[in-house]
Formats: sequence, C-alpha cells, structure tokens
Amino acid sequence: AVQGHDRRGAGAKSDHGVTGLALLAFLGAGHTHRDGPYADVVSRGLTFLVERQRADGSLAGDAEFFAALYCHGMATLALGEVCALTHDAALRPAVERAVHYTLAMQHPTTGGWRYAAGDRGDTSQLGWQVMVLATARQAGISAGIEPAEARARTFLQSVSSGRAGGLAAYRPGERPSVAMTAEALLCRLFLGLPVEHAAVHEALASLAAAAPDAAHPNAYTWYYATLASFHAGGPQWEAWNARLLAALLPLQRQGSGALAGSWDPDPVWGGHGGRVYATALSAMTLEVYYRHAPVHERQKASRERPQFASQTPGIRLEQ
Repeated sequence: AVQGHDRRGAGAKSDHGVTGLALLAFLGAGHTHRDGPYADVVSRGLTFLVERQRADGSLAGDAEFFAALYCHGMATLALGEVCALTHDAALRPAVERAVHYTLAMQHPTTGGWRYAAGDRGDTSQLGWQVMVLATARQAGISAGIEPAEARARTFLQSVSSGRAGGLAAYRPGERPSVAMTAEALLCRLFLGLPVEHAAVHEALASLAAAAPDAAHPNAYTWYYATLASFHAGGPQWEAWNARLLAALLPLQRQGSGALAGSWDPDPVWGGHGGRVYATALSAMTLEVYYRHAPVHERQKASRERPQFASQTPGIRLEQ
C-alpha cells in the first residue's frame, strides 16, 4: 500500500523498467556496450530489452497494467541514450519503434500520458515520456516530436497552480505536491521554459522548503527534484545539492557482502522496483553533474550566440 491505496503488486513484473534504470545508471557513468569494464553487462541488458520488444514498439515486457507505460518509458530512455552516445545503427530501429509507441500513447487533446491510449494523463507519467522525447531528439529522431512537445505543454498548464503557475498536481484539479512540482518543472525546462520565468522560481521555492531528509527517503522525488534544480542552476542548486548529499550518501550500504553499495528501497515507491530500482535511481541522482548539459547553460549560450538574418522573411539562421 502506498499513500493509502492498495497497489496490488503493480511492480512485481517490472523487469523491463528496472533493467532500463540499471542501464541508465551505467550509461550515466560512461559505460556502454562498446566501452568500459561493464560493456558485457550493458550489452546483455540491451539485448534483453530489444529481443523482447513487442511488434507495436512497446518495451513494457511483462509489466502489469499500472506499471506498463512506466516500464516502457524507462526502457526507451535507456535504448535512446545508448543510441545517442554510440550512434549504433543496429539499435536505431528498436528506438524508433519505441518512440513511435510513446507518441501513439499520448492523448491527442489533453497532451498527457497515463496507463492506456486515450487516458487523459497524469504528471507522473508525463515526466518519463517527455524525457523520452528529449532523448529521441538527441538520437536524431525528429518525426512527431515537436507536436508531441506542444501537446505536453498543454497538459502541464492543466495541472499547474500557484501565483506564477509553478506548482503542479498529479492530475488536473488535484492539490499540488513536491514530487509533481519537481517533475513538472523538469518537463517545463526541457520544453523550453526560460529559467528566469517566475514559474521556475516558484517551483524551486517549493522544492527548497522540502529539502532531502535522510529520515524520510524518497528516491523518486529526490531524483526529479535534483534534475530540476541542476538544470535551473544558480545558488538554489548549490543549496539543494548540499542537502541532497548529506541525506543520500549515508543511506548507501557500506561494508562487504551482497548488499554493499546498494540503497534500501524507500517506503514510498521503493517496493515497486526493489533494491535495483532504489540503487539505480540513487546513482542516477548522483550522476547529474556529468550526465546532463545544464539547461540554464544551454539557454544562456543560445541567447549569447550571434544571430544572422537570412534572405527569407521570417526565418533566422543561427551560427
């Protein structure tokens, strides 16, 4: 039971999602199926996902209804990221099929994703699929991405609240939460919202008021809040990162034995993915420094880049 609801063992068959997260942890440290001491591990993980991809592109594996799209998103992120890193042409067809499935699962009007095609959407699902879209771009896949991003902005508006619209709820009409505010902020930054926007500052203030505490671990919230804080940059990032390290690092299992180096599943969503989920998300949270190019730096570089007008009215060429 999580947050008063019986989840009916929703994560029991989530091997594809947990495998995707584990692969992302390896990839975030620079280990691919071609390079590094864990090349064989990564290769076998990728093979597991690709060989079990469905004809419609889904990478959900055997996951049950409530976990299926989560698993698909996590697995697609792993395949897309390794494709972007290595330009392995053999992986591209599987990535394209997976991205096409993500696009097909988006609600055509609300712009959201949830459990099945036609569902109106929730913010928790949105985060994983928006990251899929961003990774698809990095892998050189563009068909259908821009319209999907526009629809995702529509959904974000529907769950927004606060004086500047920086807070976010799980679904439209519900109360905002720290986890959904963090996830929505990351989506907004990935979808082009300037870091100077008042909504960004409002969201960051909400996160600062709920800084990580080792007594109340929550790998999911910490992951999204760390990503959002990192990409927004500024003094708030330094403050958040210091609190994160103070809370997260002591929770890692020390010593020797099979559990050494791992993180225990947290009492919120940790039961869905178990120890590999908790360890992969924790590792990914600690990899933000070198896994991602900060959005705030990219936006600054774009503003400072000289603009040259072309001979075609209404079109600007950047150099």
